[in-house]
Amino acid sequence: MSTTEISVPTTMQALQLASYGPAQTALKYVQVDTPKITEPTDVLVKIKAVGVNPVEGKLRAGNLWVASLNLPAILGADFSGVVVQRGEKVSDLLIGDEVYGSIRVPFNRGGTYAEYAVVSTTKDAIAKKPEHMSFEEAAAVGIAALTAFEGVVKQGKLSTDHPGKLLVAGASGGVGSYAVQIGKAVGASVVGICSGKNKEFVSSIGADRVVNYQSKEEMEVLAQEKGSYDVIFDCVGGDEYFNQLSPLLQSTGVYCSAVGPVQHLGAAKLSIRDLLTLGGKVGFRTLFGRQKYNVIVSLPRKDFQPKLHPLFDNKSVRSIILDGHIFDLKDGAKAHELLETHRTVGKIVLRV
Repeated sequence: MSTTEISVPTTMQALQLASYGPAQTALKYVQVDTPKITEPTDVLVKIKAVGVNPVEGKLRAGNLWVASLNLPAILGADFSGVVVQRGEKVSDLLIGDEVYGSIRVPFNRGGTYAEYAVVSTTKDAIAKKPEHMSFEEAAAVGIAALTAFEGVVKQGKLSTDHPGKLLVAGASGGVGSYAVQIGKAVGASVVGICSGKNKEFVSSIGADRVVNYQSKEEMEVLAQEKGSYDVIFDCVGGDEYFNQLSPLLQSTGVYCSAVGPVQHLGAAKLSIRDLLTLGGKVGFRTLFGRQKYNVIVSLPRKDFQPKLHPLFDNKSVRSIILDGHIFDLKDGAKAHELLETHRTVGKIVLRV
């Protein structure tokens, strides 16, 4: 690849968060200034595709006031694209390299719902895109795969040396589908929980067994497996799942939640009371629970290139994007509306 900078326009198109509220009124497709590299370890990426994540919908709605933005702002963490400029201290990426990854939330430097974005090679997650992956497939990795890796490998401690037994609740969603695959990649025995209509899909991505949560009989059979699992990875949240599933853990097992004890946390505006309730439940389960209880609050971005990227590069893990789940950037509001149904399988992507 060339080390010569590629010409970059002074302005670009972006999907901008103009105000908090419903997607159709809050998100505007506008022309804005192209961002500039400010650190010697930065690269400027011409964005080709963007993964859409629940946190972006919650920020857009104004429900996460603890992470409020200075409006107008550009949302978006996950990306794929081409390096068009690089800082003087960037040596492992060249101009023209195809890359993918995820920037930090809450996008104070500007997000990836745009034609260009600045990415830190030291603080954000970035790696060269696997040749066999399309830009859309690569953009779907980011936050969801990092969350799954954090839960299964970092907190769950599952590995090829200790594969163990993994139970994934919400196994057909963006995070859950990656958790199933990462579990299988390290050799774990994986059981997935999802709706009846998604059982075949979860089996197709590697689950050894799939339980239909809508079936009383199947859930009763699962309930008999007390003390059987090394890790329970909960991508759904809520007290009901925790009360049902925590007895299935071994005494040394780990219950890891991607969302915490409140189902669809942030789907409605958070109040002080909500945060106190949330903190109380997490604290009680952490301090007094029979097994270890973790909620994912940070992502292992430094592990993206050396540990997570190889799983995609060697095809152990793949992105799941169904037909109708890819939108043009200007139609990002429609993508947000689909995401907020909480019924999507795999990931939703914006094509830039």
